[in-house]
Amino acid sequence: MITMAETSQKALQQQILIDDSNIPDWLLTEILQRLPVKHIFKFKCVSKRWFLLISDPFFARLYSTRINTSLSTSQPWNLLFRYLYEVRIVPSSMIDTRIALKQSQDFSSPGFSLNFLPYSKHDSPIKILASSNGLLLCCETFYWQKNYYICNPLIQQWIALPKPPKAIKSVAVGFICKDDHYEVIRFPTANYGPSSTLRLETFSSETGEWHCSIVNCPVMDYYIKTDSPVVHYNGSLHWLEFRHSKIITYDPHNGTNTRLHLMNLPDDRQSEHLSLLGVSRGRFRYFEVTDTCFGPRDLRVWVLSDNNAQRWCLEYRIKFSGSWIDEVNEFIPKDNFYIFPLALHPHEFDIVYLGYGGCLVSYNLGTRKLDVVHRNFYSHQLLAFVFSPWPTTIPQPFW
Repeated sequence: MITMAETSQKALQQQILIDDSNIPDWLLTEILQRLPVKHIFKFKCVSKRWFLLISDPFFARLYSTRINTSLSTSQPWNLLFRYLYEVRIVPSSMIDTRIALKQSQDFSSPGFSLNFLPYSKHDSPIKILASSNGLLLCCETFYWQKNYYICNPLIQQWIALPKPPKAIKSVAVGFICKDDHYEVIRFPTANYGPSSTLRLETFSSETGEWHCSIVNCPVMDYYIKTDSPVVHYNGSLHWLEFRHSKIITYDPHNGTNTRLHLMNLPDDRQSEHLSLLGVSRGRFRYFEVTDTCFGPRDLRVWVLSDNNAQRWCLEYRIKFSGSWIDEVNEFIPKDNFYIFPLALHPHEFDIVYLGYGGCLVSYNLGTRKLDVVHRNFYSHQLLAFVFSPWPTTIPQPFW
């Protein structure tokens, strides 16, 4: 006797196997390009015809154009927990948690994770070092990095890079992906010696090898702020330098570039520790919370108004004591007023993210509205990860 479940399953199979030969390619393309990109890649398996349509470069260009010209749609993005250090206070239930904001179906759980990477140390999550063009650069450890992975978490594609030629305890890492080519740059986070040169290592997907070069550094005793993610802006990589309160920059595509450069921070900045760099709507910004031990704190955001002249313009200066009203105390303890900057919104100028009272909060600089977006916040390192309009595929390695 056929059960109702078997009847339903048979009917479903008949629906799936409906012949679509009477649907022209242009109409099927119009239908497919309106689906979330996460599902489109799964639909490649439906049939040979669907595979060919979706794999056609014309489909990718059409999809990207529709996303870029839509007035109501911005590229999906989220804040990812980086888990840089060996943080043992992270509960086991959060080990695989990567998403800070529950705002996009492209990041729906459990569909979005890094569990597909070949990493077996389950009590210490894999580290997210940087992102570029929809790809992530990850490593198994924060210190003594040797096993690097580049992955697209949306389509769960990944490759492992060859191990670097030299073991270095702590490195500043940069990652740039453009079209089908990517580069990883690394150099020591600190230099205490008398030499003004340092060893810089570059991995290129075009050669499949690490290349070592000696470059000049404008200061001999620099120290990179490693908990602030590297920022790719205007063709160069940018790291916050702690000891001299500067920004260290490097342009890997300048063939004559044999040195690192220094960039000034805003003259009227105050914080030495609670600060970070970021890009919002293509504008380079500096975000800080004044690190006074007592009394009200200030939140300040600058934008780089002139890159050549290194001129900064103060956009916002907000005193917390006068802007955060009593409703904050409904969900955050009064005696826990430790505040630190975490991220800038990549699409909205007015929104920043802070750690406050054991919570991750969003703060609207225009309306002065604060919202809790994640409670029991255990990580002080976040990365604003933006998908590319069409998923970046990783060329298969030849090495």
